Amino acid sequence: MPAHRSKSITRRLTIASLSLMALLLAATGIAIDRAHTASLISAEQDQLRLQFFGLLGAIEWQDGTVDMGDRLKDPRFWQFRSGLYAQIRLRNGTPLWQSVSSETIPLPAPANTPRSGQELFSEIRVDKEPFYVFQYHAIWETEDDRDIPLLFSLYSSQTSLLNERKKFQHQLSLWLGLVLTISLIVTALILYWGLRPLRELATDLKLLERGDTSKLRPDYPRELQGITHNLNQLLDKEKKQRERYRNTLADLAHSLKTPLAILKGGDSKDAVVTEQISRMDNIINYQLKRAVSTGKQNLNGRIQLQPLIERLCNTLKKVYRDKSLHFEISLDLTQTVGIDEQDAMELFGNLLDNASKACRKKIIISSENANNHTAIYIDDDGPGISEESREKLLQRGIRGDQYGQGQGLGLAIVGDIVDSYGGAIRFTDSKLGGVCVEVTLVQQTGH
Repeated sequence: MPAHRSKSITRRLTIASLSLMALLLAATGIAIDRAHTASLISAEQDQLRLQFFGLLGAIEWQDGTVDMGDRLKDPRFWQFRSGLYAQIRLRNGTPLWQSVSSETIPLPAPANTPRSGQELFSEIRVDKEPFYVFQYHAIWETEDDRDIPLLFSLYSSQTSLLNERKKFQHQLSLWLGLVLTISLIVTALILYWGLRPLRELATDLKLLERGDTSKLRPDYPRELQGITHNLNQLLDKEKKQRERYRNTLADLAHSLKTPLAILKGGDSKDAVVTEQISRMDNIINYQLKRAVSTGKQNLNGRIQLQPLIERLCNTLKKVYRDKSLHFEISLDLTQTVGIDEQDAMELFGNLLDNASKACRKKIIISSENANNHTAIYIDDDGPGISEESREKLLQRGIRGDQYGQGQGLGLAIVGDIVDSYGGAIRFTDSKLGGVCVEVTLVQQTGH
């Protein structure tokens, strides 16, 4: 199964900041563009209103017709297809006059018309092109006191406005892109500077993990001082507790050395007893050395597995001679594992002893290498253990058998040793019918 990418506060903050900044700049760009467009449209409406007043000032009523003469000031009214057109109609739609610029263009009548004395600004298509149309419904009073309703319509092409809007949008995009780029750089610098204490804390924790320092520095920012203070308190408490355990273990090992020395000096001729006394002496010396040592453990040492397993099996055959045990060892003679020899004796000694108690006659020890790990399997042909009981076997004080007296510490010690080497242990059904103990150790490379 592929490993999940480790979570990063920097990545989270960066993605969140950039996403929010991009959304805000996009919303700002849209708002500015709409405001600019509205301003252009309003300016166009004001321009058409001025054109209407110019048109209104130039009109003359003669014999029921409208005469403009040459009084229109804007030359676009006289230029062919200039994009600015004007038309005057009666209320019933009868055209009275239209500008020279629109003589060859059919000017459509807007769908809606304003009431008397009101104006109306809308959009319309003229010759398939988008236009704005300004309408004003005026009442023209003739010399003979007649009121004639006239509908003034001015058409202005949107081409120039759309071109200006497109140019503005292009410039706005460039400026907002520049702002976003600068913001990204500034945000990255702020995050790098703001999260530096967390990186320093991670570095100090690595130093602490390697044993290069005993506590965290006290000069962290106020937001981290609560964490670092509690961690330092926990480290001090753990150090004192470890010191008490070390002293207790040292006292116990030291007190056992004298009676053990007397046993070694005895005249016992039993080879098994002599071997077990030597093993006890080695274990006590080893534990005493561990108790008084505060340095780092050397995890690069390697031992050959098969000779150690064979010695343990030979000893167990004598201990359980009434069972006539048969050990089948399927290990490579050249295979080595990265573990201290005394730890290996403690580890496999407990496991093989348990298997010897549980089996009927046969135990198989095998191994395999895969993915920089060494897996050692110990199968027995005993009655087996239920899955519910297997989960509790590594707990201190929990016994998985009823074969004799004990404190239930053997498998707990096994679990501690395996954990200290970054390994794993699990219990499954054996191919022999009993329990299979699988111990997985990381392959350490020797130097």
